Amino acid sequence: MRVTVAAALLLTAVPAFAQGGGPLPDRTPPPRWQRFVTGRFSVEMPGHPATKTETLEAKNGRPVQYTTYTVDLGRSAYMASTSDYDEKTAVSLDGAIEGVLSSWKNPQNLIRKKATLYGVPARIVDFTSEDYRVVVRAFAVGKRLYQLGFVEMRGDFRPAHADRFMRSFQLR
Repeated sequence: MRVTVAAALLLTAVPAFAQGGGPLPDRTPPPRWQRFVTGRFSVEMPGHPATKTETLEAKNGRPVQYTTYTVDLGRSAYMASTSDYDEKTAVSLDGAIEGVLSSWKNPQNLIRKKATLYGVPARIVDFTSEDYRVVVRAFAVGKRLYQLGFVEMRGDFRPAHADRFMRSFQLR
Protein backbone atom coordinates (compact mmCIF):
# COMPACT_ATOMS: atom_id res chain seq x y z
CA MET A 1 0.00 0.00 0.00
CA ARG A 2 1.38 3.38 -1.01
CA VAL A 3 1.04 6.23 1.55
CA THR A 4 1.72 9.87 0.65
CA VAL A 5 3.95 12.01 2.83
CA ALA A 6 0.96 14.16 3.87
CA ALA A 7 -1.06 11.08 4.86
CA ALA A 8 1.90 9.70 6.81
CA LEU A 9 2.27 12.99 8.70
CA LEU A 10 -1.46 13.07 9.41
CA LEU A 11 -1.41 9.49 10.66
CA THR A 12 1.45 10.26 13.07
CA ALA A 13 -0.17 13.50 14.27
CA VAL A 14 -3.50 11.86 15.20
CA PRO A 15 -2.00 9.52 17.84
CA ALA A 16 -0.06 12.44 19.33
CA PHE A 17 -3.33 14.32 19.97
CA ALA A 18 -5.01 11.14 21.25
CA GLN A 19 -2.19 10.69 23.75
CA GLY A 20 -2.54 14.25 25.02
CA GLY A 21 0.63 15.35 23.24
CA GLY A 22 -0.97 18.58 22.00
CA PRO A 23 -0.07 20.27 18.73
CA LEU A 24 3.19 19.43 17.08
CA PRO A 25 5.88 22.10 17.47
CA ASP A 26 6.61 24.39 14.56
CA ARG A 27 9.85 23.06 13.14
CA THR A 28 10.08 25.64 10.37
CA PRO A 29 13.59 27.09 10.51
CA PRO A 30 13.69 30.81 11.27
CA PRO A 31 14.33 33.01 8.24
CA ARG A 32 17.97 33.76 7.49
CA TRP A 33 18.56 37.50 7.52
CA GLN A 34 20.80 38.84 4.78
CA ARG A 35 21.88 42.24 3.55
CA PHE A 36 20.39 43.18 0.18
CA VAL A 37 22.47 45.78 -1.69
CA THR A 38 21.43 47.98 -4.62
CA GLY A 39 23.30 50.87 -6.20
CA ARG A 40 21.86 53.48 -3.81
CA PHE A 41 20.88 51.63 -0.63
CA SER A 42 21.18 48.45 1.36
CA VAL A 43 18.82 46.80 3.84
CA GLU A 44 18.64 43.56 5.80
CA MET A 45 15.73 41.25 4.99
CA PRO A 46 14.81 37.74 6.12
CA GLY A 47 15.44 36.23 2.70
CA HIS A 48 16.27 37.38 -0.82
CA PRO A 49 13.63 39.88 -2.00
CA ALA A 50 11.51 39.54 -5.11
CA THR A 51 12.10 42.62 -7.27
CA LYS A 52 9.53 44.28 -9.49
CA THR A 53 9.87 47.48 -11.53
CA GLU A 54 7.05 49.24 -13.33
CA THR A 55 6.31 52.66 -14.74
CA LEU A 56 3.42 54.44 -13.03
CA GLU A 57 1.81 57.79 -13.68
CA ALA A 58 2.18 60.67 -11.20
CA LYS A 59 -0.76 62.97 -10.42
CA ASN A 60 0.62 65.44 -12.99
CA GLY A 61 0.59 62.73 -15.69
CA ARG A 62 4.38 62.32 -15.73
CA PRO A 63 6.01 58.86 -15.56
CA VAL A 64 7.40 57.49 -12.27
CA GLN A 65 9.66 54.46 -12.15
CA TYR A 66 8.49 52.39 -9.16
CA THR A 67 10.61 49.49 -7.90
CA THR A 68 9.75 47.17 -5.02
CA TYR A 69 11.93 44.71 -3.14
CA THR A 70 9.70 42.35 -1.14
CA VAL A 71 10.11 39.36 1.16
CA ASP A 72 6.74 37.76 1.97
CA LEU A 73 6.84 35.21 4.80
CA GLY A 74 3.10 34.57 4.86
CA ARG A 75 2.24 36.05 8.27
CA SER A 76 4.63 38.98 7.77
CA ALA A 77 6.14 40.88 4.85
CA TYR A 78 9.02 43.29 4.38
CA MET A 79 9.20 45.82 1.54
CA ALA A 80 11.60 48.52 0.43
CA SER A 81 10.53 50.59 -2.55
CA THR A 82 11.82 53.47 -4.60
CA SER A 83 9.93 55.90 -6.80
CA ASP A 84 12.03 57.92 -9.22
CA TYR A 85 10.37 61.18 -10.30
CA ASP A 86 11.39 63.50 -13.13
CA GLU A 87 12.36 67.15 -12.69
CA LYS A 88 8.79 68.36 -13.40
CA THR A 89 7.23 66.33 -10.59
CA ALA A 90 7.21 67.33 -6.93
CA VAL A 91 7.79 64.58 -4.38
CA SER A 92 5.12 64.65 -1.66
CA LEU A 93 5.79 62.69 1.54
CA ASP A 94 2.25 63.32 2.77
CA GLY A 95 0.93 62.17 -0.61
CA ALA A 96 2.99 58.99 -0.33
CA ILE A 97 1.53 58.22 3.10
CA GLU A 98 -2.00 58.99 1.86
CA GLY A 99 -1.39 56.54 -0.99
CA VAL A 100 -0.34 53.85 1.49
CA LEU A 101 -3.35 54.46 3.74
CA SER A 102 -5.77 54.43 0.79
CA SER A 103 -4.52 50.98 -0.25
CA TRP A 104 -5.68 49.40 3.05
CA LYS A 105 -9.25 48.72 4.18
CA ASN A 106 -10.33 51.06 6.99
CA PRO A 107 -6.88 51.87 8.40
CA GLN A 108 -6.89 52.84 12.05
CA ASN A 109 -3.97 55.19 12.76
CA LEU A 110 -1.97 54.40 15.84
CA ILE A 111 0.92 56.74 15.08
CA ARG A 112 1.36 59.30 12.31
CA LYS A 113 4.26 61.70 12.62
CA LYS A 114 6.83 63.86 10.92
CA ALA A 115 10.45 62.94 11.52
CA THR A 116 13.96 63.32 10.15
CA LEU A 117 15.59 60.17 8.79
CA TYR A 118 19.02 60.04 7.14
CA GLY A 119 19.20 63.83 7.44
CA VAL A 120 16.05 64.47 5.39
CA PRO A 121 12.37 65.07 6.24
CA ALA A 122 10.34 61.89 6.63
CA ARG A 123 6.87 60.62 7.49
CA ILE A 124 6.13 57.59 9.66
CA VAL A 125 2.80 55.86 9.97
CA ASP A 126 1.94 52.87 12.15
CA PHE A 127 -1.62 51.55 11.84
CA THR A 128 -3.88 48.52 11.87
CA SER A 129 -6.13 47.30 9.09
CA GLU A 130 -8.37 44.33 9.79
CA ASP A 131 -6.00 41.54 10.91
CA TYR A 132 -2.76 43.39 10.11
CA ARG A 133 -0.38 45.82 11.78
CA VAL A 134 1.47 48.04 9.29
CA VAL A 135 4.51 50.28 9.78
CA VAL A 136 5.71 52.55 6.94
CA ARG A 137 8.50 55.10 6.69
CA ALA A 138 8.71 57.47 3.72
CA PHE A 139 11.48 59.95 2.88
CA ALA A 140 12.99 61.49 -0.22
CA VAL A 141 16.52 62.17 -1.33
CA GLY A 142 16.39 64.48 -4.33
CA LYS A 143 13.78 63.15 -6.77
CA ARG A 144 13.81 59.62 -5.31
CA LEU A 145 11.15 58.62 -2.79
CA TYR A 146 12.05 55.73 -0.49
CA GLN A 147 9.42 53.74 1.39
CA LEU A 148 10.09 51.01 3.93
CA GLY A 149 7.08 48.91 4.83
CA PHE A 150 6.52 46.12 7.33
CA VAL A 151 3.26 44.17 7.67
CA GLU A 152 2.50 41.46 10.22
CA MET A 153 -0.58 39.68 11.52
CA ARG A 154 -1.81 41.68 14.53
CA GLY A 155 -1.54 38.73 16.92
CA ASP A 156 2.07 38.11 15.86
CA PHE A 157 3.23 41.75 15.82
CA ARG A 158 6.36 42.56 17.79
CA PRO A 159 8.01 45.98 17.45
CA ALA A 160 11.43 44.27 17.26
CA HIS A 161 10.38 42.58 14.00
CA ALA A 162 9.84 45.95 12.31
CA ASP A 163 12.73 47.68 14.07
CA ARG A 164 15.40 45.28 12.87
CA PHE A 165 14.35 45.79 9.27
CA MET A 166 13.83 49.58 9.49
CA ARG A 167 17.07 50.24 11.37
CA SER A 168 19.14 48.18 8.94
CA PHE A 169 18.44 50.53 6.01
CA GLN A 170 21.49 52.45 4.79
CA LEU A 171 21.91 54.95 1.98
CA ARG A 172 24.97 54.31 -0.14
